[in-house]
Amino acid sequence: MTRQILERLLLVALPFIAYGAYLLVLRFAPTPPPGKRQHPWSWLFIAGLALFAASFIVWGFTEGEPTTGTYVAPHVVNGKVVPGYVVPDKKSQ
Repeated sequence: MTRQILERLLLVALPFIAYGAYLLVLRFAPTPPPGKRQHPWSWLFIAGLALFAASFIVWGFTEGEPTTGTYVAPHVVNGKVVPGYVVPDKKSQ
């Protein structure tokens, strides 16, 4: 779970990291760009949120539970709770 949270935070921070690298490259450029720069903080945040949302869409298509089969609800066996699960259909195997 921690890995998934850190991956999502990295996706939100990725546009800011890329912009920081861009500013670092501009600092060492032979001719500095003329005029004062506007910093696109809101666009960077929107890009980070878009990557964040896209990661959930990709995750849903690639790592979801099987949707075909019979669902077995959570139940108690010998005093221990067995979580719910899906038994795949014999046709889909």
